[in-house]
Amino acid sequence: MTESEYINQLQARWPKGCDASLEIIILADEAVRTFPKSPQLWCIRGNLIQLGPENCPHSLDEALACYQKAVEIDPQFAEAWEEMGCFHDAVLDDEATAGKYFREAKKLKEKLSV
Repeated sequence: MTESEYINQLQARWPKGCDASLEIIILADEAVRTFPKSPQLWCIRGNLIQLGPENCPHSLDEALACYQKAVEIDPQFAEAWEEMGCFHDAVLDDEATAGKYFREAKKLKEKLSV
């Protein structure tokens, strides 16, 4: 499977309700093992871990690590900066840090639209 095919499969199986299934999380794990340099796949994996069920094999800290990995691979990947902001806001209840990440995402998005 190609990187695009993994992305398409993950998007097609995206949870309709609140929880991501273990099956889709396992697919995301496989995707980042196969394409470890894909910021998109790392970001998707982080989102799915956050939506994972109680028996998810990954902690919420792993979701944040996924976004950090995406930014490490591509510092210009605005979506990962935005997701880190959402994580800090919603999960860690740290609005100050979230704001820093949201501002970086906004700056990157503005650069792309110029």
